[in-house]
Amino acid sequence: MKRIFAPVLIGLFLCLAASVPSVQAGGFALYEWSNRGLAMGTTGYAQGVDASVVATNPALMTKLSGDRVLGGVVFISPQTTVKVNGDKNKTKANIFAVPHAYYVHQMESNDKVWFGVGMFTRFGLGTEYDKNWIAKAGLQYVDLESTSVTPTMAFKFTDNFSMAIGVEALRGSIKLQKTVPFGGDKIVSASTEGYAVGGNVALHYDFSDQWSAGLIWRAPMKINTTGSGQYDLGGTSTTSDQHIKATLPGSYTLGVAYQPNEDWTFEFDIVHTRWDSVDSMDYSGVINTSDNLYYKNTWRFQLGAEYHVTDWMSLRGGYVYDQTPTRAGHASFMLPANDRRLFSGGLGFNWDNWTVDIAGMYITTKERKGVGIPNPVGPAWNVEFVNGTTWASGVSVGYTF
Repeated sequence: MKRIFAPVLIGLFLCLAASVPSVQAGGFALYEWSNRGLAMGTTGYAQGVDASVVATNPALMTKLSGDRVLGGVVFISPQTTVKVNGDKNKTKANIFAVPHAYYVHQMESNDKVWFGVGMFTRFGLGTEYDKNWIAKAGLQYVDLESTSVTPTMAFKFTDNFSMAIGVEALRGSIKLQKTVPFGGDKIVSASTEGYAVGGNVALHYDFSDQWSAGLIWRAPMKINTTGSGQYDLGGTSTTSDQHIKATLPGSYTLGVAYQPNEDWTFEFDIVHTRWDSVDSMDYSGVINTSDNLYYKNTWRFQLGAEYHVTDWMSLRGGYVYDQTPTRAGHASFMLPANDRRLFSGGLGFNWDNWTVDIAGMYITTKERKGVGIPNPVGPAWNVEFVNGTTWASGVSVGYTF
């Protein structure tokens, strides 16, 4: 029964994730891959107790016995106030549902080998403005969606050292729209989708019963999306092919965990993302241009803690400082963000073979003022990004066979 049920469950989640909504993040990278991780400041690279380690550090699969499944969703709602030449606007406070699902299996033929597969979202961006806002010629909305599927193998070489190698298949789509007032509103839009392939290598080592460390490298990926672009002026539409090319950044993550006793767990992670490889977004077709992004490499610092209140309930908390890749002189309406601080908490429950994780997170974004953004129909806009906040919450359910 368990050999049938687990693949069916993971397959169901993969079908549901055929089009995963996107959200605003530090850059456009996302880390909301489980609700245990969300509650603990998105940690889980040096220690982990459920199947979501497929996403964070798959070398930790060697800590899991038998078959494990985990599935859930995180709801995220970002909003930022954008002042353009003194005119106050807000991005729409849309709510995005970001699902995740994982399956881990310890091989019966070789108990030192594990197989895992995960579905989660590593990149996403969703920014939408009111229809008649003052800078609609710069951007009306942008929607970058992605879903990653990661089949992975982990190997336990010694009691202390494990390694994993995985492949990442990413499906992504890009949609955008501008409204340019040339003798009437001229709507320029594009909708494209494509695929990218990457990979990862992960390590884990136990220094003692109390101290452990994990490291994962993710490769950059090039994505070439194709679809259609459209001009719409006064009821007359022109549609043609559209291509959009971009690079998705690679990263390195190092995590260190400390477990002083059976009740407490602490973890601190450093994520270094190589955004300098994301130098531009290139458009050819109805929209024919190249947007230089001038991104910089970033650091993300994550701290999480867990306390086992009872045998069946755990209390969790976390803090994150996340740098933005956007340089001060090159901010845009597409990504109205700056460095962020993230505060999280949650509860974990377990009964027999079942686990339930509930989490919440509040995110504040540092203000950015005095930004000059080019205006295609007039003088450059003087822009301020203020009052950036995001709420996130969700639930995950796991089962051990």
